[in-house]
Amino acid sequence: MATHDDVAQVQAIDEVEAGCTVDWSWLTGLEVESVTSDLQHWRVRFTNGQTLSIQAAVYQGKPFLAFDPWKAPSTPSK
Repeated sequence: MATHDDVAQVQAIDEVEAGCTVDWSWLTGLEVESVTSDLQHWRVRFTNGQTLSIQAAVYQGKPFLAFDPWKAPSTPSK
């Protein structure tokens, strides 16, 4: 039987199949205030008021995850 490491191992990533990239750098140092979820969405609210939403869906018969925001949110200028 395959172990978790055997199953999770990825030899190569097909960039066409991989979709877009996500910029996670804006999460550095943030503190989680609350988390909610339902069957399709997982939402994380941070103490600074920002929210990360992750949605599970199917596109053209294939599962995918959508992230909002998918890049660092703009910060208001002072």
